[in-house]
Amino acid sequence: MLGTLYVVISSSKEEDYQKVKEELLEIYPDFSVSPYKESQMEKDAVEFFATCQITKEKAQEVLEQLNNDWDGEVDDCIAYGFNTKMFDSLVYHLNFQLYD
Repeated sequence: MLGTLYVVISSSKEEDYQKVKEELLEIYPDFSVSPYKESQMEKDAVEFFATCQITKEKAQEVLEQLNNDWDGEVDDCIAYGFNTKMFDSLVYHLNFQLYD
């Protein structure tokens, strides 16, 4: 299955993007991470995508490491950093989707 993760971080600094990217790859090294761009969701923030081939079971394991309180099912879920514990304090928003 194809997994896509949309990430928004509350910083526009290159080094913060690199830090979050490295942490993400430590959690799941098979992610392919896109370059970042200015976020349309949050001021002074950047967004990027990470994609991978992943099973539903492995996706559940990875999601548990990324955030402690997802809204939705494993194949379509979101999390916000202001009311949950993210894998990095700079992460503002995550959206994960699985496709057959």
